[in-house]
Amino acid sequence: MALPANAATADTAVTLTLTGEAVNITAPTSATLVGTIGTTPVSGQLGQVTVIDNRGTAAPSWVANVSTTNFNAPAGSGLPPIPVANIHYNPGTVTRVNNTGTATAVDFTLELTPVQTVTATGGPGTNSASWNPTLTVDIPAAAVAGNYTATVTHSTVP
Repeated sequence: MALPANAATADTAVTLTLTGEAVNITAPTSATLVGTIGTTPVSGQLGQVTVIDNRGTAAPSWVANVSTTNFNAPAGSGLPPIPVANIHYNPGTVTRVNNTGTATAVDFTLELTPVQTVTATGGPGTNSASWNPTLTVDIPAAAVAGNYTATVTHSTVP
């Protein structure tokens, strides 16, 4: 539909500003591995770990790290902990959205020292990756029945 010859017009230039957010990581708050004295190793899945990169950069990349404490012996046992050298982490299959990268199994050597496990290089916009890691613990012959506890920490570096 054409405007009449004497009609006035006014244009508005509109700028749309998109702000990026951050790289976030989530992991289960707890997991339980169950084994029997005299059986080694003991393995189990920790539950889904997810990294979401909402920075909105043209060529994003990030690294997911994992660290652990020793498995502390049951309270009152007087036994030493199961050391991190006996703990192994395998990310398994990584489900990726808008990225490529690597997934590497980890044999820990130092307590609380982050080790690279999953990497990603993505396309523009949002990207993510999820995995359900398996933790394997080599049980020492001197282990006793009871609850051993450790903390596994997942972190990211954009």
